[in-house]
Amino acid sequence: MRLLRWLPVLAVSLTAAGAFAAPAEAAAAIRFMPTSLTFASQAIGTTSAPQTITVTNSGDTSTFINSAAVPNTLDFTVVSDGCSGLTLTPGASCAMSITFNPKASGTRTAALTVTDNAPGSPQTAPLTGTATGTNPPLAIMTQFFTCTNGVCDIGAGGNVFVNNFFSTTFEATGGTPPYTWSGTPPAGLTLRPSGLLLGAPTATGTQTFTVTVTDSAGTMVTGTFSLTVTGPPAPTPPGCQTGGKLKEALSGSSSNGLTPTGTALANETQFSGCGGFSILSVSVKKVNLPSGTQLWVTLDGFPVGTITLSHGSGSMAPCNLGDFGVSMDQVAVFSTLPDLTPFQQILSGGSFS
Repeated sequence: MRLLRWLPVLAVSLTAAGAFAAPAEAAAAIRFMPTSLTFASQAIGTTSAPQTITVTNSGDTSTFINSAAVPNTLDFTVVSDGCSGLTLTPGASCAMSITFNPKASGTRTAALTVTDNAPGSPQTAPLTGTATGTNPPLAIMTQFFTCTNGVCDIGAGGNVFVNNFFSTTFEATGGTPPYTWSGTPPAGLTLRPSGLLLGAPTATGTQTFTVTVTDSAGTMVTGTFSLTVTGPPAPTPPGCQTGGKLKEALSGSSSNGLTPTGTALANETQFSGCGGFSILSVSVKKVNLPSGTQLWVTLDGFPVGTITLSHGSGSMAPCNLGDFGVSMDQVAVFSTLPDLTPFQQILSGGSFS
């Protein structure tokens, strides 16, 4: 009997001393092997052999990889993406193959960026290469746009609706980086010095405008662009089965005692296999960042809006996704616009289903 009374006392004592500490909370953990890539000297305009980074989930829960990419550079190209859209179980791996194809001389840098729902997302692996040769003349890259008679449509093939979020990025090659962008885009859109264009166009129709890039040597090049804006699409025809309303909770890691939370709502009551549209709304609270901070919101890596914080809370303007219905798609919220650093994921959700 005395033994039975003594054992609980011993257990309490050991717990107080830390011997019976509670197990750590399960979490995913993304690791790179190698942790960075360095490419040998490469002549401008040529392409290196690919190098590979293996991405491993070294944690004890599964993680979903929204995207794996090398953003904001033309010098490094992902030639094999085995990670985007993949769920990594504990211990599982995927591979990314990257080539170095420099567009300007000197040391070129970038980063493989993996966006997921593991702590610390996005994770990055530095990329470095040295380019040799003479820089080509400064030029605006237009191969990602549809160009006719010297005018490039920056929204071709996309859902560009009036008063609905839109973004794209202008890029340049040659000259002497870094580059600075300027111009007067259609009303409702803002062109940032980085080349990031974002906002919500306020008028329908086709608008033509010019954009100028200036390199660090003062050389300037101007291009002509257009954007065609339409009204929102019609709802799904009567009699078709709609998708209803889908809701996903958003969560993130604690910061200085605050744990951010949020909600993503996909309203598909006007969307079906017959046509129509879906609306995405995102709201957040308890975000430990200053009022006025502009957050960046993505759906499977595709930008869908921004949130301006007020006392840690805020909501994105509802985004009309057109004829896109969410299915196994994930919302992520980042701490800044993508042309600013640090660019850190602060909230993510499960996959809509």
